[in-house]
Formats: sequence, C-alpha cells, structure tokens
Amino acid sequence: MVYAILVLGAFAACSPGTSTGLASSVAPTAPPLSVNLVGPLQSVGQTAVLQVSQQGYLGPFTITSSNGAVLSVAPKLQSTRRGPQSAGPQTIISANGQAYVNALAQGSASIGITGYGGMSISPPQLQNIAIGAATPSPSPTPSPTPGAVVLTPSSLAFTAVGAVNAQSTTASETNYSGAFAASTAAAGQSNSCSGIATISPASGTNFSVTPVAAGHCTFALTGGGTQSATLTIDVTTTNVGGS
Repeated sequence: MVYAILVLGAFAACSPGTSTGLASSVAPTAPPLSVNLVGPLQSVGQTAVLQVSQQGYLGPFTITSSNGAVLSVAPKLQSTRRGPQSAGPQTIISANGQAYVNALAQGSASIGITGYGGMSISPPQLQNIAIGAATPSPSPTPSPTPGAVVLTPSSLAFTAVGAVNAQSTTASETNYSGAFAASTAAAGQSNSCSGIATISPASGTNFSVTPVAAGHCTFALTGGGTQSATLTIDVTTTNVGGS
C-alpha cells in the first residue's frame, strides 16, 4: 500500500501539467544599437548624417525627431537631403540606418532610434540639441575707393593751330587702373571745345589735344568712381603783319 502511493507521487511530479521551470526558455536580448553623427549641427542651415548600426541586423530602423520644425530627418537613400518641416514629432523609416538631420530653425530637439527587437535608445549626444541662428556669410572686403583724378599737365596753352602744334596730357588716379573718358560740353554751351580743340582718344590714359581755332574751353576726364578732373584749353593766334 505504501509502495503504490510512492509510485503515484513520482508520476505526478513528472506530469507535463505541472510547472517545474525546467521547460521554460529565456527570450534572447536584442543586440545594442550604435549611433554616430557625422557633421556639424549647431546652427540653422547645417546638415549632418546620422549613422545607426546593430550587430547582426541591417535594418530598417525607426528614427524620430522630437520637433521636426527644428530638426527634420530624411532617409539618406532619398535624392533630397531635406525632410519636411513640421511642428511636433517627426518619424521616418531608414532602410539602411542612415539619415540626414537638417537644422531648420532655432530651438532644440532630440533624436531617438528604434531597431531590431524593439531596442530603443536616446543617445545623450542627440538629446536637446540646441540650434542657433544661421552663421552669416563673411562680408567681402570692399574695394578701395578711387582717389582724385590727376592731370599732368592740367592745362594746355596754344599759340598756333593745327596738328603740328598738338600737345598731350596724362590722367592718373589712386586705386584705379582703368581708362578715363574724355568729354566736353555740347556745341554752343559754355566752355565747349567744339570748333576750338579736339582730343583723342575718347577713352584712355594718355590724351593728345589738337588746337583748331582761337578760344577758351575745357575737357572733362572721368575715371573710377565717377571722379573727374578738368583740362583747361586756351588757344590764341597771332596774325603776322596784322591790320
């Protein structure tokens, strides 16, 4: 009688309906995520590349920005680097674990990643990323301001007319190495050289003035920065054996 009870007890202990813990299994732990951010992400307009990897897993990965209006994310496989701007959380699926992170506006936002097995991380370096104003482009160095036009000489006096009596002058100007334009008032106006003298070339640095008839007139020689100087012309003639 005692023997039968012992056998039944042993049978009950080995029955599959009992919970002994011998048949239970522990679910494998998902491998950790590794995150790398390549590029600056400090001011508006900058773009960095987020690289996510997980041992034995190629993707996809879920990447979330806590504020898409400040930091937008876009899969790196896309042709565009810039994700849509939207207030509030923004989530994308990255097939290969790479994504562009774009700084769109001033503020702060955080990036979170989820990979295989529901493994999620919030890397400290991607939390509360502060985005400042865009870095202004450096201002170009201003060109030096052209100085005054200098004529050497600044006046010419003639006592006879004709090409054989032509004289010359040279124009120069500090911070300017271009040509100077010669001009005079229209015929009939005060100080017009029309009919009194001619100047050539019309543009250059060395000019030749030919007297044509007696009179007084001026030429303006204009250089850089619209700076100009006045060349004074006086032509006098003497009639041999005058009346």
